[in-house]
Amino acid sequence: MELWNTPAGFDEPLAALSACHRRIEKQLATLARLQKHLTRHVCDEESITAAAGILRYFLDAAPNHHADEESDLFPRLLRAAQATTDHALAYELVSHLLVEHRDMELLWGRVRGELEKLKPGETGNLDLELCKEFARDYASHIDREDNQLLPLAKRVLTPKELEALGNAMAKRRGLDLPFSGE
Repeated sequence: MELWNTPAGFDEPLAALSACHRRIEKQLATLARLQKHLTRHVCDEESITAAAGILRYFLDAAPNHHADEESDLFPRLLRAAQATTDHALAYELVSHLLVEHRDMELLWGRVRGELEKLKPGETGNLDLELCKEFARDYASHIDREDNQLLPLAKRVLTPKELEALGNAMAKRRGLDLPFSGE
């Protein structure tokens, strides 16, 4: 969806969530390249740098992204959809996404363990099937959010609710920036 490919700040929280999806996809692509690299080479500085970047992203940014959704977007979406014909869809979608979050967190724990074991100069290898499963699950999840969740939120959330969502997202990151449509 073209709308979700534009750079956005917290004054456009739905676009910011989608932009985060693009960053997750980049990290997953790095993970795939790293896994492939390690099948042919010993663990080198490039490998350690890539692993550190993936670890940093999924230990900091990804949990913030999930918190943005679980603590702020999902409750607002469910309240706003209550008075619409989208209520059942919203409830089913949010329920499914919450289960996916837990599943991805479990997979991440395993991927994290693999990344943390890498040592420079040693023969290292990441579990190919684990990396593929993690990437596949995230890709499916992102597709569901980009093509179902975000359009639904755009449809049912008011400008005031979107402003509150953006402010909560900014605050979570230590930015006390009040955004106002005025």
